[in-house]
Amino acid sequence: MERAMTHDEVLAGLKELLQRHKQIKTDPACVTLDTRIDQIGFDSLSILDFIYDIEDRFQIQTQMADLVGMATVHDLVNYLHARLPQ
Repeated sequence: MERAMTHDEVLAGLKELLQRHKQIKTDPACVTLDTRIDQIGFDSLSILDFIYDIEDRFQIQTQMADLVGMATVHDLVNYLHARLPQ
């Protein structure tokens, strides 16, 4: 039986995904829970690609309406962690 991911593991997974998105303005190593999502530097296409990557990496489905209101990486980590298999 697989154990559930921790919040830190979810954050590490997000940073891994950010490494693949070369067009963002922020160094993924500098991303913390307090980083504002709007400061990462996504454009409209790269954010969609990132969301698809998140769904694939974590094997979950997201709701765009839920994601729109998120301000920080902490909000995103909590959202993803709550949807992971326990």
